[in-house]
Amino acid sequence: MTDAEFDDCVAGFYRAASGTFDWGAALRPMHERFRNWVTHVLALDLASGSIAFSFEVGDSSPEAFVDFAREWHRRDPRTQLALSMNEGEWLNCSRHFDENFVAHDPFFQEFMIPYGGRWVSGMKLIHEGDFVAMLALMRGVSQLPYTAAEDELAQRLARHLAQALRLYRSNAMLAGQASSGLALLANLRTPVALVDEQRQIHYANPAASALLKQGNVIGDHGGRLVCRRHHDDAELLIALRSLRLSPGAYLGEGRLPVDRACVHCALPDSHLHLNVFLQAVRPESSLGAFGRIPLAMALLHDPRQRLELDPFMVAAAFQLTPAEAQLAVRLARGETVADVAAGRRVSQETVRSQLKSVFSKTGAVQQSDLVSLLATLPAAGRTALS
Repeated sequence: MTDAEFDDCVAGFYRAASGTFDWGAALRPMHERFRNWVTHVLALDLASGSIAFSFEVGDSSPEAFVDFAREWHRRDPRTQLALSMNEGEWLNCSRHFDENFVAHDPFFQEFMIPYGGRWVSGMKLIHEGDFVAMLALMRGVSQLPYTAAEDELAQRLARHLAQALRLYRSNAMLAGQASSGLALLANLRTPVALVDEQRQIHYANPAASALLKQGNVIGDHGGRLVCRRHHDDAELLIALRSLRLSPGAYLGEGRLPVDRACVHCALPDSHLHLNVFLQAVRPESSLGAFGRIPLAMALLHDPRQRLELDPFMVAAAFQLTPAEAQLAVRLARGETVADVAAGRRVSQETVRSQLKSVFSKTGAVQQSDLVSLLATLPAAGRTALS
């Protein structure tokens, strides 16, 4: 790597930290220079045992990350070793895990090698309180381990990456503060939060803040949206990934983004679920009303709160237009098609056409079915968005 290439790589780290560059593009030069299978920046919240943020570039499948987030990150011996090391200390797995260990270790045999990976070299970038960030350069089963010279170069780059990540953490809460749409969200009865792809909370309206403060199912943990149960927390991170708010920073680059996703968090001592409806809010399609970076609008629905039906939540649960959601709610309140048409000053035929669309999207056959679905919004949401 020439001095100019080194400088360009470092500049990419700082541009990504400022929000003007994609983390995937920032990591790509390092990834290509070391002929990696995967380049992974992973941050953990030790207090909650959850992933704080994660950026990956490479040839592994996105299913590998799903499995890693759901289970295997807690069984990774490399992670456990890195956590015991000092900040800035370098790890090369070829010097810590011999072939006998690899042959008998479940992580390597049941996860790493089947997905195509084998060698890792990396560093504990940051360790501040309960926050730990690590860099892992990984090579596949057909490649050779990293040499001492490669480790030396990678460590020089990693020191700059660590500084960039500190800036990234400190800047994360600033990106959406001047957003014009926040005043609108503040007045919603629906609990709404804006989060980025790493679950950093950029805004929570009063209703959401009150719900998150309870923290028994989902909460604000150090400025991040975190589920209490590990399974739910992993599902939340995976659902955010499906929105692909930062498309170049994850595995599975060829996959198209979706605009909506849903997570169902188990409520304690209940068969019900707290529903988290996620909607992508991209600056180019929202006039930048909620900030300059892509975010997810998280609508939180607690079925134990038997309040008046909210058209905004109904629209999110069933992917209805505002008109369709309002129609569904008014019918559930006992109004008729004629009442709605008169109130809107439109023809009954127009309202019937909208009702037909509501039936199609919700799976209801008649108005009584629709009323029943709205009365059991959690179950209906799982059917509509899963």
